[in-house]
Amino acid sequence: MKLKTRGVRIVVVIGLIMFFGNVFAQKVSRVEPPNWWAGMNNPNLQIMLYGENLKGASVTIDAEGVDLVRINEAESPNYMFLDLKIGKEAPSQTFDIKIKSKSGKMKVSYELKTRSEKTSETVDASDVVYLLTPDRFANGDPSNDTVKGMKEVADRSFRGGRHGGDLTGVLSKLDYLDDLGITAIWLNPVVENDMPKYSYHGYAITDYYKVDPRYGSNEQYVELANELHARDMKLVIDLVFNHCGLSHWWMVDMPYSDWVHDHDTYGNSNYQLAVESDPYSSTSDLNKMEKGWFVPTMPDLNQDNPMMANYLIQNSIWWIEYAHLDGIRMDTHPYNSKEVMKQWTERVHEEYPGFYLLGETWVGDPALEAYWAPKATNPNGFESGLTSITDFPICYAMHNAFKEDGDVWRLYETLGKDFLYKEPMTNTIFPDNHDMDRFYHTIGNDVNRFNTAMTFTMTTRGIPQLFYGTEILMEKFGDHGDLREDFPGGWEGDSQNAFDFEELTETQRIAFDHLRKLLNYRKESKALQYGTLKHFMPNDNVYVYNRMYEDENVLVILSNNDAEVELDLVRFKEILEGYEGGLNVMTGESVILKDSLLVAPESSLIIELSKK
Repeated sequence: MKLKTRGVRIVVVIGLIMFFGNVFAQKVSRVEPPNWWAGMNNPNLQIMLYGENLKGASVTIDAEGVDLVRINEAESPNYMFLDLKIGKEAPSQTFDIKIKSKSGKMKVSYELKTRSEKTSETVDASDVVYLLTPDRFANGDPSNDTVKGMKEVADRSFRGGRHGGDLTGVLSKLDYLDDLGITAIWLNPVVENDMPKYSYHGYAITDYYKVDPRYGSNEQYVELANELHARDMKLVIDLVFNHCGLSHWWMVDMPYSDWVHDHDTYGNSNYQLAVESDPYSSTSDLNKMEKGWFVPTMPDLNQDNPMMANYLIQNSIWWIEYAHLDGIRMDTHPYNSKEVMKQWTERVHEEYPGFYLLGETWVGDPALEAYWAPKATNPNGFESGLTSITDFPICYAMHNAFKEDGDVWRLYETLGKDFLYKEPMTNTIFPDNHDMDRFYHTIGNDVNRFNTAMTFTMTTRGIPQLFYGTEILMEKFGDHGDLREDFPGGWEGDSQNAFDFEELTETQRIAFDHLRKLLNYRKESKALQYGTLKHFMPNDNVYVYNRMYEDENVLVILSNNDAEVELDLVRFKEILEGYEGGLNVMTGESVILKDSLLVAPESSLIIELSKK
């Protein structure tokens, strides 16, 4: 009897082993997006599953208010795209996605979270955005400089290598940025870039949903957003839809043969943005521009594949909701599919009306820039849906105006072309960025011209953006690894701690103090943020304009003349009438305005006008 019972037990155990072995024969290793939210305005969600032998599998879900609309099989047997519709009344919940195929059964838990009651403030002209390369700003956690299993290890001696900056370092310097007067920060991409070389810049993404472990974690990124919001500061994410890194996990097993554009067919891009707006462009030029790879290590994503388009659009919405972001900067915007990018802006604004969407549109001609600008009325009917563009024409005008023997006429002339834009006040303006020679070098390392240029940047129209280290006159040029040099003091043992005002050189203090006063005044000035702009043709290399908002009138005088100039104020009667003087914003001294005013060489004046 005992033997028979034992035999039955053995049979039962073997049966259970076979049953569970069958159930768990399949494995889903990736579910993206990893979660979603109830109560989104758009009810549609597409979930990408990646696992072994999913082709032909049946799928069921058991969720309140959620319907499985369609199962989309891919060319690869290891992918499945599920179209779900989430009802308006669907609650937050965790439900099972049950998968059954010839290989076995399994279930994947999926969570619909509750949307946060926090609302994004979004970036606008009241802000000054600080762009930083996180690998080069501050190393707050040396233990994650090199992460086991990742392809590139830290090597601070190599200008193109990883140097160890991280999110902990950024968090540790928020007091510094707040004191400077910064109101928003934009980090070069922080998601995983597991490339064998040059992974520090972040633009060869290998996982769209995971912060690179050498920077920290997704949770730390949320912590950064929360810490910024507690200071009334904002966070802008840098997204890349045009390309991924060659080491992205899906490159070894793509869901579709057209998931990325074929490099053998298109080669590298022609990098000619003008063909996108040119009414006479050839199809071959357009294909080369949009479908060519940015570089051989960055495969060009085929957004004409609807699964790819959905994947990217949902990824951006996921990050906004997950981290409570305040803006997106879209890398290489014109290289993407115009139609898909328009869908992207519509989807984002469906969930977050007015959300700051900055497109990198690197062209030097205002007419070419205006094609991508908000609310543009182009002859072909195209309108990008962006809320801001990168104003490279103003950037180049600043280079020419403030270099040695430069002429401020270039500023006046470039702004005079603002009739091409519907909303020029929304343009993002900057003296340089992470892809350009440092501005201080470009203008010949002259601190007086530098300060005058910073006055222009912070007082003209638009949304100002500064590249990290501009405030301390970082001056490298040429190789990108050089101009994105480490911020002094961000690493233990650095010979200078430039985060400490007392350790700055005399020239650095002049520049830093000027910018700090300027930014903190701008933070409180509605006229500089939102005011109308009226300017006058420059004479003697002196440029005069005012910004006015309701009763606030701010007069700005920029002199790029290397000699003192006596400025005839009668010419400016239309903006000065009714005002007897004002406050010199930078010195706190009173200014009396009569018939003329002496303006020092290579200097700037900001006067908050007072009525008689």
